Amino acid sequence: MSKKIIILFALFTIFFAASCGSDEDETSDDGIHELSDTYDSDTAEKHSKLETTDKTPIADDEETETAETAGSGMFIFLIIITIILALGVPFFFWYFVPFGLWYKAWLSGVRIGWWKLVKMRFQNIPQHLMINTLIQSKNAGLKIDVQDLMNRYLAGVDIIKVTNTAIRAVNAGFDISYNELASQFLAKVNVETVMHALITAHNADLTNITLKQLAAHYLANVDVIKVVDTLVAAHNAGYDEFTLDDLKEHYLANGDVVKTVDAFIAAKEARYHDVRFKDIASIDLAGIDVRHAVDSAINPKVIETNAVSGVARDGVQLFMKLKLTLRANLKNIIGGATEQTVLARIDESLATEIGRAASHYDVLQSPFLLADKVEQQQLGKGTAFDVISVDVSEIRIGKDVHAELAIERAHAEAEQAKARLISAEEKVQTAMASAFLDGKLSVHEYHEIQNTEADTHMRKQLGDSAKPKNTNSDEHHH
Repeated sequence: MSKKIIILFALFTIFFAASCGSDEDETSDDGIHELSDTYDSDTAEKHSKLETTDKTPIADDEETETAETAGSGMFIFLIIITIILALGVPFFFWYFVPFGLWYKAWLSGVRIGWWKLVKMRFQNIPQHLMINTLIQSKNAGLKIDVQDLMNRYLAGVDIIKVTNTAIRAVNAGFDISYNELASQFLAKVNVETVMHALITAHNADLTNITLKQLAAHYLANVDVIKVVDTLVAAHNAGYDEFTLDDLKEHYLANGDVVKTVDAFIAAKEARYHDVRFKDIASIDLAGIDVRHAVDSAINPKVIETNAVSGVARDGVQLFMKLKLTLRANLKNIIGGATEQTVLARIDESLATEIGRAASHYDVLQSPFLLADKVEQQQLGKGTAFDVISVDVSEIRIGKDVHAELAIERAHAEAEQAKARLISAEEKVQTAMASAFLDGKLSVHEYHEIQNTEADTHMRKQLGDSAKPKNTNSDEHHH
């Protein structure tokens, strides 16, 4: 709307000036025509007189009348110009050159020409934003060229954000130009975040980290603040075995840089001097809780096996439980056998050692000897754990396997004898039947045989009943 008013005002001025100029020309032409007509009417009557009369007075009158007409037009033109200037100059300064803003800049030591302000107005650049930014930069000791600031604004730079970041850089002692920060902003870098990370790194004496390096990491979708903070934590703990690029690679591989660095520091503090950052990072990337893994290596855990059964060489069964002290092996935790494998090996070895004992009394008298033999076999080899110690937690006697086997063997032999007796009786019955059929055995003889067997059986029963019963005394003696 303001532009339209200015254009209409300018057109009105030009039109008014042109109309005044045309009025002056018409007035001059009318004077000339009037003189010409007067001269023609008097020529016939005064021809002779004019020929003899001096022509100087007529020429003077013509010049005087022409000068008066021209002077009147010029006076009107000057009045119009004066009115235009009286109205246009204040409007010009009010609209194009805000005097108050310019005076504020001048008092702050910022020298900016009126033409720059006019140029800002025509380019739709906020004059207040530019002036205030220049004043702020001047007071902070930051040098910014007016034209560069205007160009950066037109390029889409967030003037306030970049200026505040540049001032922070100056206060932190960095030699970083305003144009460099503006260029990073145009490259879609969050200059405030990157500058914060840079200041944090340099405050921790990590001066090898640069703005361009952090900006490149930011564009690679790396959380530069988190990465720098973890690097500073390791540096403050006295460990500089990895770089910012190492943390960047771990972060981009979906690793947890905070947990990994914390676990690395804990391992180093526990005197695991041979552990490298890559070892800890590999554990994290393998999906293992790296903090728990390192904690298991620093603080060994104690687990108890299930009751393991074994039979000594004297045939007595023993049940034993062991307590194992296991420590995680950080270098074998990836791909190494698990805790269950270690327990299975321990159970197998314990049962074997019980079976090698000459007597169950030997095991009962010195159970630690058996535990030492199990420990010396290094059953944690190839697994994710080292067996630190093996101790017996429980031992108890089971059944006498040899005695049970002997009883079962006697029962089996008795069954076999009974079977043989039955078989013999069957053979006798068969032989007697054959004798009857062959006429070699009579009925009378058969009855005598039966009577003899019955008499023998009766005599045996009578003999057994006549024996004294000394069972209690025998058991007591036994």
